[in-house]
Amino acid sequence: MEVKKFNRCGQSAGKILNEVEKSMGYYLSGFADGEGSFNLSIIKRNDYKHGWKAMLSFNISQNDDTIPKIFQKTLKCGKIRYRKDGVCYFEVRSIVELVEIIYPFFRKFPICSKQKKKVFEIFSQMVFIVYSKKHLTKEGMTKLLELREKIIVKRKRKYSKRNVLDSY
Repeated sequence: MEVKKFNRCGQSAGKILNEVEKSMGYYLSGFADGEGSFNLSIIKRNDYKHGWKAMLSFNISQNDDTIPKIFQKTLKCGKIRYRKDGVCYFEVRSIVELVEIIYPFFRKFPICSKQKKKVFEIFSQMVFIVYSKKHLTKEGMTKLLELREKIIVKRKRKYSKRNVLDSY
């Protein structure tokens, strides 16, 4: 997939990346390499045409809010959330922020580990499918779900590819 054609960073997004100091960029990238997560959640929604919502997110979590707040302050996007158990996490769900800030950030400051780098590449493909609204077709949703299956997770997924596509 030709990703560059989608990389239309707005002036403010490009400015944000230019302002990130190299040492901080590599620090955050390294932190995300170890503690970050790139996710696709499929949510059943009766108010959606095909009954399913594809929600992508990038997040990191910690027992204190120092690092999540550094991510938010540096990248100028995302939300800080607190779980009931006290864990704080930085999360980016906005497809525009994923395309204009998160994707270019990890291109400028690449993840080093093979496994997480592979997950990021798969996630990037999913982001651009959703960004271009191709997931709204059965063909696009099929591709999205096939990509999701390439990401190994430790838990059983709530909805299988078959569950989703049978109702499309």
